[in-house]
Amino acid sequence: MIDTKPTKLHEKNIKQYKKIFEKWDMWDFAYFDGKDYYFLTLYEQVLKGITGYLILDYKGNIIPFVQAKAPALSLIRFNTMIHGAMQEMVPQMRKNMTPYKEVVSLLSKYKTNLVSKHPNLESSVEKVIQYTTHALGNSIRIEGFINKLGHLQRFATREHGYFDDEILKAMKKESVKYNAMMYEYGLNEFDMMNDYQQIINALSEGSSTIPFADRKKINELLKAAMQSNNGSLKRTMQEFDDGFKEVNVLLNPANLEQSFDEKMSKSGLKAFEEKIVPIIRNPS
Repeated sequence: MIDTKPTKLHEKNIKQYKKIFEKWDMWDFAYFDGKDYYFLTLYEQVLKGITGYLILDYKGNIIPFVQAKAPALSLIRFNTMIHGAMQEMVPQMRKNMTPYKEVVSLLSKYKTNLVSKHPNLESSVEKVIQYTTHALGNSIRIEGFINKLGHLQRFATREHGYFDDEILKAMKKESVKYNAMMYEYGLNEFDMMNDYQQIINALSEGSSTIPFADRKKINELLKAAMQSNNGSLKRTMQEFDDGFKEVNVLLNPANLEQSFDEKMSKSGLKAFEEKIVPIIRNPS
């Protein structure tokens, strides 16, 4: 493991670029480009938040601005993906899946009853059972993404003290898989909206061999799913679509991972150029 503590030269140069009322923090891991190790220091103020960045090499030298951009981009991307895993993936992994389990259980139990009276419902019931069963596995799949990202983070920050392009590439792969999976989930949910409604209409008819309590429960579950789809899920999918348009990347439903890979690269670079580059303090 490399030494990740600031040297006297690191501290001297960091303080040289520190402004009044600012605090500084040099991240305790580095980016290795195959030749040298680069550290990122951020400056911040209590009310303004992050106010600047400084990139230093392993010895503590301040490198020119042009040379600093590439390692800065890699360090920011690394941190962004870890932050995304904590802020987005973890809540999704912990999502209450009981309603999904109940939908599958009840529709599977009463499928024969429904189809015998409404033969046209067979494909709808089958689709809801199939898609919802698949969605039940999302929490386990997300846990796998989080574990892989966590392993890569620990490998870089605790075992080696640095990451390289191969680790960054592996982390991006997990993030892309997660985003593609969540977008596919959204597509499946919207694809089932008409099926939900058809099942609700059939269950609302008076004469049915399905117990009233179970009919009521199925209706409540499907109506809640439709309400959620028309609310939070619709907004999330719109954010996905807007993100692709913003960086002029074609969203191909037939190849979601490739689409999200390209989008992540372009949107990350765009955000870096707009938000990070202007406050990098390395001299020209």
